[in-house]
Amino acid sequence: MKTILKLVLGACLLLSFSVFAHDKDGHGKKLMAVDNFQKMDADSDKKVSKEEWLKFHDTMFADMDKDGDGMISLEELKGKQMEKRDKMKEKAKENQKQGKKKNQTTTTE
Repeated sequence: MKTILKLVLGACLLLSFSVFAHDKDGHGKKLMAVDNFQKMDADSDKKVSKEEWLKFHDTMFADMDKDGDGMISLEELKGKQMEKRDKMKEKAKENQKQGKKKNQTTTTE
C-alpha cells in the first residue's frame, strides 16, 4: 500500500513540474492548475466537489495504469512522461510551422 501511495504521489509531483500549459498560440500564459480546475469542474459551477476531484484523479490514475493491474509501475510513469513530452514536441513543431507560414504570408503580401 505504501508503494502505491509513493507512486501516486510521485506521479503527482512529476505532473506538477509542468506549471505552465501552453495556449493555442504556444505561449505559456495559462497556469496548468487553472486548466486542470476547469477539467475537474464537470458541472461548471466554478467549484470542484470531492466527487469531481476524485473522478478526475481516478481517470488520471487509470490513464497511467497501462496494464490495468490497479498499480502504477515506474515504467508506466516514465512512459506517461515520455508520451507527454512527445506531444509537447509535436505541438511545438506544429506551432513553429504555423509561425513560418504566417511569416511567409506576411512577406509575400
